[in-house]
Amino acid sequence: MTSKSSVSPLANRSISISLEEGLLAQLDAQGANRSALVSEALVQWLARRRIDALNAAYAHLASLDSGDLADAGDAAVAMGLSALTSESDG
Repeated sequence: MTSKSSVSPLANRSISISLEEGLLAQLDAQGANRSALVSEALVQWLARRRIDALNAAYAHLASLDSGDLADAGDAAVAMGLSALTSESDG
């Protein structure tokens, strides 16, 4: 018997989205589950945003005028973690 406390909530939530007709036709042409395709696209989009945030953080680091490489390395780690944290929050 499974107790209520060990049952996890549903991993997926249902939402409604609007798509351009052409994009919807391309999704349907794949013959796959629309929800799965949209989820996959969003995962890829979020990953790209994280990479862009990290690139911006490292570009900022490269522009710093500091002779102390240890401080620059610490700043790089802090900026990378900050970028990843802010993306997962939003």
